[in-house]
Amino acid sequence: MVSAALKGGVGKTTTSVYLAALAASGRRSVTLVDADPQASAAEWIEYAADERLLKVSVVEAPTERLLGKALDRAGADDVVVVDTPPAHERLLTRALGRADVVVIPTRVGGIETSRVEAVLEVVPPDTPTGLVVCSARTYTRSYQEALGSWSESGITVWGTVPERVAITAGPDGPLCPDGLEAYRQVWRRAQTAARSARAR
Repeated sequence: MVSAALKGGVGKTTTSVYLAALAASGRRSVTLVDADPQASAAEWIEYAADERLLKVSVVEAPTERLLGKALDRAGADDVVVVDTPPAHERLLTRALGRADVVVIPTRVGGIETSRVEAVLEVVPPDTPTGLVVCSARTYTRSYQEALGSWSESGITVWGTVPERVAITAGPDGPLCPDGLEAYRQVWRRAQTAARSARAR
């Protein structure tokens, strides 16, 4: 599972960490591959105060070679979540080429739609892909308009994560219940899409 965005600050690392935590609640081995040189996801898990993250292994892979090695080591039944770096299209493309499923974190407003479309252009055909709207103010007109625009464009939205300071707090506290609830929907939809793709 690849968390992909071409811009920082849209919730990519938060998405990666929460999805890894939810994956770790099952019986499968879970690895978070941090391909971002800033290593924010690796640091979050290393210093996490939440026991859900204790079952998540971390591999830092900020180059194409290291990313390839990390993905090659994963077993067939393992869950691997890749946190990709912003503004590094070659590394992103390498990760997307190995993805079973792609999650694109985004926010509402500004030029976010064009950035989503830019990521979609490099996702291999037939790879299940969905958006997660992060730090969303669901009561706003801009949110509703964005959902309508994505729907008209045939872009699937797998979930919406509400704007909460606790969700993006990092390793200083436990994972936020509201965040876990929102990302659980994303996780389930991503899993369903991946299974459907494999069954084709």
